[in-house]
Formats: sequence, structure tokens, C-alpha cells
Amino acid sequence: MAQRPLTVMIALSDSEQAEELEQALGERGHVAVATSFDLEQPEDFDVVVTDGEPVDAATPHIVLGAAAPGGNIHAVLPHSADAALIAAVTTVVAAGYRLSAADAADANETADTDEAVLPRDVPHNLSLSPRELETLALLADGASNKVIARQLKVSVHTAKFHVAAVLAKLHAQNRADAVAIALRQGLLYL
Repeated sequence: MAQRPLTVMIALSDSEQAEELEQALGERGHVAVATSFDLEQPEDFDVVVTDGEPVDAATPHIVLGAAAPGGNIHAVLPHSADAALIAAVTTVVAAGYRLSAADAADANETADTDEAVLPRDVPHNLSLSPRELETLALLADGASNKVIARQLKVSVHTAKFHVAAVLAKLHAQNRADAVAIALRQGLLYL
């Protein structure tokens, strides 16, 4: 049975950044990307990546820079975020998770830094790589190392490495503990 492709709307003012993101998403496979869209039906997309106003209230948004009030914002990243990080966060957001519990004021304070906006109680030295964020989302879904390897298109050994890195960075004793910690710290929302 064929998997339905993830549909992503890229609404970035920087055309070079939009092209880099489109390429990074294309390398992931099963992703349909649009850079121009019909405002009448933005709900046709699984995720919107924007550096401006939210497109609609229903579709999960990833905002680069300051988060505008309203909309369905699931992640706030700095303008300087690279395409690989944005692509990873897109995958995680499309899976139904929120990567930021910060409000617009928190986003404004950190919008020009190189850190993703995290809730206040998350240690600022905690930095999960794009692959570790994807791994964390898969762990939350109960994925085995083999499933993680297939989803990330890596070897089982590499998947085990990513799982171990997530557990270590979250100071978790096991997979369930890692997911619980991530939920408590606002790294994941169910």
C-alpha cells in the first residue's frame, strides 16, 4: 500500500532559503512541496513553513523568527535555522507534535539566536539534532530500532546510536522515560 506523501507549503520571503528547504524535504522522500498556493484551500497542506503571518488557523505552522499571535503554531525556529533542521522539524510537526510551548514574547526574545525556542523549564544546553528530534517523535510512537532505521533511512546500528543519544541528552533511563521527559519539558505534545 502506497504511503500518502507529506504535503508542505513553503511560504518564506527568502527565495534561496525556500529552495534549500524544498531540496532538503525532497531528499526525504514521500514529500510534496508547494511554494505557491491557493489561499482558498491552505488546509490541503500537512504543514506550513512561514516567516510571516499564519496562513490559516487549521494547518500546523512552523514559524521562522518571531511568532505572530494566532494561527496553529507548532514550532518556532530562528531565521538562521538551516534547511536540515527545518526539514526535521517539519517531519515531527506533521506527525502531530509541537516543539515549542513558548508564546510570542518568548519567540521575540530568542528569534535572532541560533537556538530553537523552548519552554522556560527546558535547560538551554539541551540541543537535540534534527535526527534526534525525528528519533524522539518515533520513540513517542513506540517505534522499534528497526522501524526507526526504516523511517530515517539509516542502518539499525545508526538508529540505536540516535536512540542512545536522545536517552543520554534527556538523562532518561529508557525509551518511555525519554518520551515522558520530553512531554514534561515541552519538547513533544500529544
